[in-house]
Amino acid sequence: MFFSFDFCQANLFGCLFFLLNLVIKGKPVKEELNPPIDEGDLYRSDFRYRNVKRIFDVNVIEVFKDVQNWTSDWKLEKIFGADCICLRTCCAEVTRVASLIGQKTGKVLHHTMRSGDCRVCSIANRKGEVPRKHKCSKNWTGSAKAMEPDMVVQMIRDLKEQNVPISELAGDDDSTGYNRAIKEMPDLHMEKTSDRNHVTKNIVNKLYSMKPKHKELSVMVINAITRNFAYMVDQNKGNQTGIENGLRASIDHIFGEHAHCVQSWCGYLKDKTTYKHSSLPHGKDLKSLDLKSDLEKLFLDKLVPNSKKLANLASSQANESLNMTIATKAPKYKHYSASSSLSYRVSSAVLQKNEGYSYVSEVHESSGLSPGTETLKRSLKLNRKRDRKSTVSKTREGKKQRLLLKKKRSSKNSGMEVREGKTYESEIGLEHPDQEEIPEVMEIDKFDKEAITVAPLLVFDLETTGLSRSSDIIQLAACSKDSTFDTYILPSQPISKEATNITKITVRGNNMLYNSKPVNFKYPHQALTDFITFLSEFSCKPILVGHNIKRFDCHILYNALRFYNMYSEFCSHIIGFVDSLDVFKHVVPGLSSYSQTNLVDTLLDETYAAHNALEDTRLLFRLITCTSQGNVISDNITDFIFSSNYPHNCHMHQDNLTTFSEAINCKALSKATALKAARSNLRLCHLKLSIERNGLDGLRALLSELTNQGKVRVTSCKKIIQKMYDFLTPES
Repeated sequence: MFFSFDFCQANLFGCLFFLLNLVIKGKPVKEELNPPIDEGDLYRSDFRYRNVKRIFDVNVIEVFKDVQNWTSDWKLEKIFGADCICLRTCCAEVTRVASLIGQKTGKVLHHTMRSGDCRVCSIANRKGEVPRKHKCSKNWTGSAKAMEPDMVVQMIRDLKEQNVPISELAGDDDSTGYNRAIKEMPDLHMEKTSDRNHVTKNIVNKLYSMKPKHKELSVMVINAITRNFAYMVDQNKGNQTGIENGLRASIDHIFGEHAHCVQSWCGYLKDKTTYKHSSLPHGKDLKSLDLKSDLEKLFLDKLVPNSKKLANLASSQANESLNMTIATKAPKYKHYSASSSLSYRVSSAVLQKNEGYSYVSEVHESSGLSPGTETLKRSLKLNRKRDRKSTVSKTREGKKQRLLLKKKRSSKNSGMEVREGKTYESEIGLEHPDQEEIPEVMEIDKFDKEAITVAPLLVFDLETTGLSRSSDIIQLAACSKDSTFDTYILPSQPISKEATNITKITVRGNNMLYNSKPVNFKYPHQALTDFITFLSEFSCKPILVGHNIKRFDCHILYNALRFYNMYSEFCSHIIGFVDSLDVFKHVVPGLSSYSQTNLVDTLLDETYAAHNALEDTRLLFRLITCTSQGNVISDNITDFIFSSNYPHNCHMHQDNLTTFSEAINCKALSKATALKAARSNLRLCHLKLSIERNGLDGLRALLSELTNQGKVRVTSCKKIIQKMYDFLTPES
């Protein structure tokens, strides 16, 4: 039988040897993809199993033979990405894994490990014994920081010995691996290219470190500078002079100086009269000379001398992806580093990167076992998912969607942090932190469509002591298809003459009269209790319908129920309200009047004694169910139903709105904007608090937070936000 001792088979057998070791030691393999293996299987292919360990230990540099199969022209694969992952354990020792990945093939061409611990040796040393013969996992005695350079040198040397050409080595600039390789191998014709992501990240970190010093350097400005830098690097690949000019232009441009700008990307050179910056506050140039000086020190003094590197940036993103896979198979919180277990886990990660999820079946098949039907199905599904995700992520639409989601997450998180204040910080428990929490966005109530389609309609009406919302109820009536409710209520305040003329209800001593005739009455608490009992007797929660209730009746009923702490119980027995006035304006447009009397006269061709609650409810029920317009409520209910919490919210909104009086009078914001802020549960003190917590960015994050319907909480207009900020911070 012929064996090709290449890299992939070495790893396949290594993974298999790890699995078989678990079985031999009596430890079950808890892997759903793996078919059961009995001990008899271990010796059915004696040749293979006697040589599993030897095969795995074969020099991994034979990988270049496989690479020649992956690419038609080996000379194309000259650029390698290098990176390292640190696997920290509960012990003081650290283990690191380094990898080399071809930039064109995307395959792992070499990987190696350094570990400073071995469990067998440690146990023997503690007992004062000589360690038994074993494969020692400890192969490093130096410091943890020196591991990465040593591994990079080893991988480069191994590839060089196999005559694998390396023209460029891409990676971060956090180690001296490249410098040591050049020193130890002077004849090595290789260049070091920086990793684009690490370069950008370092610039962002330095900008944020400058933020406390410069008020003008907001998050928005930092994002604009970072974006301009990324565009400039992309537009000047391989152009060192272009990078140098671009670095100067990227700073001058945001400060209104365009001598180094290019017309292909500078909007000012295209239209000097109307140009505004798209990503700077209010579209205006930055003004701070101190900020400009510090930015020039960063971009001109430090980056311009490295323009050659910036013109040839590469990516080690594939290495980061492999590191993530390794972390899933060898979690950092578990101590695998002190045994040979880690090498098999890392090998499995390499196989998954190179071969896909089908490597498990290949392990079984190469060992003379069934690849597993379910395993093949599962691996095929995962491979398709991975390929699909990889394809989408490379498209323009995929990248735009990723940026959009990132922006949404960032915006949402910023808004929540401003609302919550400081909740977690070093030694915050020893201080006296601001614990006031800004109210979150009020969610718009959503109704169950099935529930509202089967809910019975209950028409109700009130007669009151006056026309103000603080009036008392003197009659409460309700009417549905099968039942009615009617009661007179003794008020605690006198009935106005206007109300008496309209309702014909009067109070004389302890008697109530309707049309000068005595009627039975109840005290408010008893009457409201009976009404709630009446509502609870419906098999399905009803929808309360009334005429002009959104402006009057709902608020009167809310005040009465709230006075006796009964409103919550009342809300638990209804779905919501519908105002028939709004419905008829939609269904029968163009009428001169939409009073209930005129609607009855127009649609039913009748006249009736208005302003008796019971009679009003009966006629309104006929209006909404028995006219030529059909059942006007049921046909339009989803558009006009509103929450039972509406009256409570209105009272709260009005209270919030009064806090913006000064800002409205000073024209710092319009009444419409103030009303929108009040309706979103905000008061003026909340806006001040957001500024105290994070300045202009905090105010912007709060006002532009998204509701559950994806709409902006108050406004995202930069001009309005800046005007409000100036009003709230006059001293600045």
